[in-house]
Amino acid sequence: MTTLQLRFDAIQQAITDAAVDAIVIIDDRGIVRFFSPSAERLFGFNRAEVIGNNINMLMPAKDAKLHDGYIQSYKSSGRAKVIGIGRDVQGRRKDGSTFSMHLSVGEAQTEQGRLFVGICHDLSEYKALMEQLSSAERRYKDIVQYQREFICRLTSSFRLSFVNNAFCQQLGYQESEVIGVSLAEFIHEDDRSKVDRLLQTLRHERGEASLSVASAVLDNMGGTHFIEWTFRTVPASSEFHHEIQVIGNNITEQVKAKQHARFLAEYDSLTGFFNKDGLMQAFAKSHVPQRLYAVFFSDCYRFRLINEKYGQDVGDLMLMEAAQRIKSVMPADCLACRPGADDFVLVLPLREQADALLLAEQLLQSFVQPYYLAGEKLVPSAAIGISFYPDGATELPLLIRQAESAMFEAKASNQAIRVFHQDIHQQLTQRLEIEQGIRRALDQNLFEVVLQAKYNLEDMHLNGYEALIRWHDPELGTVPPDVFVAIAERVNLGEELDLWVLSNVLQQIATWRQAGYQVKPIAVNITAAHFSQPELFNRVAEMVSHLDLSMDCIELEITEGVAMGNSQVILDNLQAFKNKGVNIAIDDFGTGYSSLAYLKDLPVQLLKIDRAFIQDIEHPKNFGLVNAMIAMADAVGMQVLAEGIETERQRDILLKMGCDLGQGYLFARPVSYAEIEKGWI
Repeated sequence: MTTLQLRFDAIQQAITDAAVDAIVIIDDRGIVRFFSPSAERLFGFNRAEVIGNNINMLMPAKDAKLHDGYIQSYKSSGRAKVIGIGRDVQGRRKDGSTFSMHLSVGEAQTEQGRLFVGICHDLSEYKALMEQLSSAERRYKDIVQYQREFICRLTSSFRLSFVNNAFCQQLGYQESEVIGVSLAEFIHEDDRSKVDRLLQTLRHERGEASLSVASAVLDNMGGTHFIEWTFRTVPASSEFHHEIQVIGNNITEQVKAKQHARFLAEYDSLTGFFNKDGLMQAFAKSHVPQRLYAVFFSDCYRFRLINEKYGQDVGDLMLMEAAQRIKSVMPADCLACRPGADDFVLVLPLREQADALLLAEQLLQSFVQPYYLAGEKLVPSAAIGISFYPDGATELPLLIRQAESAMFEAKASNQAIRVFHQDIHQQLTQRLEIEQGIRRALDQNLFEVVLQAKYNLEDMHLNGYEALIRWHDPELGTVPPDVFVAIAERVNLGEELDLWVLSNVLQQIATWRQAGYQVKPIAVNITAAHFSQPELFNRVAEMVSHLDLSMDCIELEITEGVAMGNSQVILDNLQAFKNKGVNIAIDDFGTGYSSLAYLKDLPVQLLKIDRAFIQDIEHPKNFGLVNAMIAMADAVGMQVLAEGIETERQRDILLKMGCDLGQGYLFARPVSYAEIEKGWI
């Protein structure tokens, strides 16, 4: 052996003897051929106990069973499981204890054959430091452990060194499963590069710095959460280069809410059809200018009554069933929309206009088939209005209004289907003029309130007044209340109309009381939509308080449908007004679906029988109905007022039946405030 060879062997021996990391060499059968002094210190065996034995003696049992298979697989396929790959594994000491180590394996071809060189770096101290760090931070867990946000800490290599309960619980892991694991393991693969770039940027920042990013995160069941991360560098301390503090806000609900909001922006949540905005967008994207289209506007006659009698849940089920029927009979390229309530708007491409009538007939037949809901057989009536693009108009909103007008005409003429024509256009124009006039009258205070007196039938003493709204427009002339009130409610102006009348009446009561007049309570009608508003009571109470009046200076009248609506908001409003001494009357009683079960529990003091029953009260049917209504009211402790009394004969009959109050031309016509004052002077 040459001097140079001796010197080289001595250097090799010195390197292996001095190496901190354990060096173990095995042959391609897994037999140990070399075991360095550092390996003796790490594993607790001396080299004589190891050399000549299989390397798996240095592994836990579960790894030892697989190791020989890894070598054979590599020899036959060339695909490595550990060779050439650094990885964290478990080692086994002589005393049977296990420890963590980082293993790097290299391959060498020698005169003795193929050898594998393993470098084993003891991670016990590193793991111990991680555990110590985690243990040292436990005193802070009382503050951060039970926060809803993810609170974590990362090492300089972006491994988790601390996590709070929220991180573990929401992602479904034990703390021991995540400490020492890279944060990237939990980030959805689509967002990993984005988060990694941000962390790399943060690593190169000098001093303290903070950056934020949102990403999808996977839990241990594969579920997705959306987390908004804020990463902040912590100044270097002790032996750590630097750390990163992490706060993660779980914004999954917000993300889902935004997704849902985007859905609601274009779709009706009950039926899955487009809403108005969604229909406009879909038509703008899909329509072909040269093509013929029909617009259907359908409406159910009795849906409101069904809703009132059986409840909103049954009404919703009926709407969903109707939507399914539409899908079953309409072409696949039909754009379906539910703009609200029981209305449906359909936009259909056609070959010729005659096809529209055939499709409308099919739709109508589908609509009016019985619905079996809530143990009941419900048979609604429906009407369909039709307009055509481009014959009628080229703008979809106008086409829809034309079809709606045709639908109203169909209902008014007891027809099921009506095609829009110019006469309907004129009626539509008139309604638009009235709508604009209502807005103008509200702005310019053009309405007038008149009062009609109410009397005790027995002694004819004045009981109070009912406020009735009147309108004479400079351009439209005198518009009947039943016309403009209906239009106001249809275009969502009913609430403003109510508030205008309330304000006007309260101002007049305050004026009269300041002048020394004692004023009987004045009844004001409140629309159905308005009485369903949670803020109604507070709004009225504020108006009354502002004028230094008491709440019992007014009474409120609601329709029978509102009273039977069984809505918690309506019941709360009724009770709140009753608690403040405000009497509530059910107006036009007998025209809807009356229920003694509802009446007995309602905080309502008065039933007003509709004038339709009084006008022909001597007819046996009307006589019996009115008598039954008075008996019903008496049974639940309510007073009764008959509307539209015009003859002494009608008064006498009602008095004998036990009716308490009366209102009508026999006693007094509606008069202005000034005429009321004349009667006091």
